[in-house]
Amino acid sequence: MGHLPGLLMLVTVVSCNAEQMKVQDLYKMCTSSTQTDKTACTFYILGVFEGAGLLAGTVKDKGSGTFQELKEKSFCVPEGMSSTAMELVIKKKMGEDLAVFPQDREMPAVSLVVAVIAHEFPCKKPK
Repeated sequence: MGHLPGLLMLVTVVSCNAEQMKVQDLYKMCTSSTQTDKTACTFYILGVFEGAGLLAGTVKDKGSGTFQELKEKSFCVPEGMSSTAMELVIKKKMGEDLAVFPQDREMPAVSLVVAVIAHEFPCKKPK
C-alpha cells in the first residue's frame, strides 16, 4: 500500500466538505454490532463504488457539454465481483490504514474509499 497515503492526500484535497462523513464514522458503523449500522456501512461503500465508477469512466466534452466514456479509466473493478467482496476489501484496507495512520480518522470517508478502490483495482495496461 505504498501509494495509498499519496492517493489519500490527493482525494482529500479534491473532496473537502465539512458535512461529509468522516472515516471514524464509517469505521464505527462498519464495526458495529447493530444490523442498522452494518446495513448503512454496506450501502455507503456500495454507493461510493457506484459513484466513483460513474465518475471515473466519463468525461465532459468541453465543446458540446455532453458526457463521454473515457478510453482509459483510473480503476477497473473486476467483472462479476460481488458486493460482499467489494465491502470486505474496503473494510480490510480501512482497518489496516487506521492501524498505521490513525490521523486518517478525521478525513472524509469517501476519500479513503475512493483511494482504496483506485489502489486495489488498477486497470491493466494492454501489452
